[in-house]
Amino acid sequence: MPIPTKSYSITQYLKSVKNLIFNKVPPIWIHGVLTQIKEQGALVYLSIAEFNPNDVKPVATLSLYAFRNDYNKLKLKLSSLVKPFALTEQTKVSLFVQADFYIPYGKFQSKILDIDPSYTLGELALTRERILQDLKKEGLLRKNAELEFPLVPLQIGLITSENSAAHRDFISQLQESPFQFKVFEAFARMQGNETENSILEALGTLRVHEDLDVVCIIRGGGSKTDLNYFDSEALCRAIALFPKPVLTGIGHEIDQSLVDLVAWYACITPTACAKFLIEKNEEAWFKTQEIMQSIKNRITKRLPQESEKLLYIRDALLYKSTQHSTKEKEKIKYILNTLQKTSPRILKNEYEILIRYQTGLIFGSQKIFDLEHMKFKSMSQKLALLDPKNILKKGYTLSYNAQGEVLKSAHQLKIGEVVETQFHDGKIKSTVN
Repeated sequence: MPIPTKSYSITQYLKSVKNLIFNKVPPIWIHGVLTQIKEQGALVYLSIAEFNPNDVKPVATLSLYAFRNDYNKLKLKLSSLVKPFALTEQTKVSLFVQADFYIPYGKFQSKILDIDPSYTLGELALTRERILQDLKKEGLLRKNAELEFPLVPLQIGLITSENSAAHRDFISQLQESPFQFKVFEAFARMQGNETENSILEALGTLRVHEDLDVVCIIRGGGSKTDLNYFDSEALCRAIALFPKPVLTGIGHEIDQSLVDLVAWYACITPTACAKFLIEKNEEAWFKTQEIMQSIKNRITKRLPQESEKLLYIRDALLYKSTQHSTKEKEKIKYILNTLQKTSPRILKNEYEILIRYQTGLIFGSQKIFDLEHMKFKSMSQKLALLDPKNILKKGYTLSYNAQGEVLKSAHQLKIGEVVETQFHDGKIKSTVN
């Protein structure tokens, strides 16, 4: 290791490095993706990175800075373009930079001198075209437009900035109309990096309202650079797949964003969007009036014909009812005459039958009684013959053992057992030997 002959301060060393960089590294064009933009006091700090395809990890990152006045000049340059855009994170840019070295922190960084808008515009155009082709290929470009638009759109979902001029113009236009609109509001950021997520969240909020007729996404006029936020692929897909027709009123009269292309219909301004809804309701009202007038004309035309039909039916009913009444009267008269002639004969026959029944009851009941008496007498005689007393009189006897049981066999007896014998005129007891 060489022996130090002279030692320098850190500031002297860093200044030497800075001078060397300026002398050896000329200003140059670089391109990459902006990953950070931070405005702080009089300076604006940025980071630009290089990425490999299909990889989110940067290959290389470079710190940049610009004085605020210079940065504002760059922004003014971009906003005055025929196709303006804004410097935002995730934007691909080509920048003219000068290598620099920040002495107080010994930090290498580059100063932004200029920007090539054509590079970014080309990237934006390619991205927009890719999104457009993907939407076409997947059948999403006009999917929302294929939904049937309600005949009377009165339930409105509204996505816009809270307390904005667009919101006031839209609501006042609806309130001045003769129709009773009901508006469900879902406020969102309509410019800046939060535009996409904010509108997606608002669409999710309105999706739960199944009774909505249509959803309107509106914003007032502003910088043309704000239109780029409405070329979002995520927004396009969400609108294309939304279950209700979506109208846009982004506030740009010439240019159309991709959101305008996928919407059911794109209006020029928020006021035009409100007028579109009013016109749809007016069309429905006029159609209703036309139908009412058509019904009235048909009724007026048919009334004379129907009156004639009613008169004809009335006369026919009167004629037929009179004819039928006459026939029924003749039937009643015939039945009455028949009853007058046949009823005496019927009564006479029934009277004779009644007399025969009376006679039969008088004499027949006695015969029946005598017959039943004879049957009863015969049965009594038979029962008398079967009486055990009468049977004993014929010489038969009944024998009982000591337990009072009737003896039916000699085998039931034992030697020495007492037997009682029943005769018709008395009883005896005997012992078995």
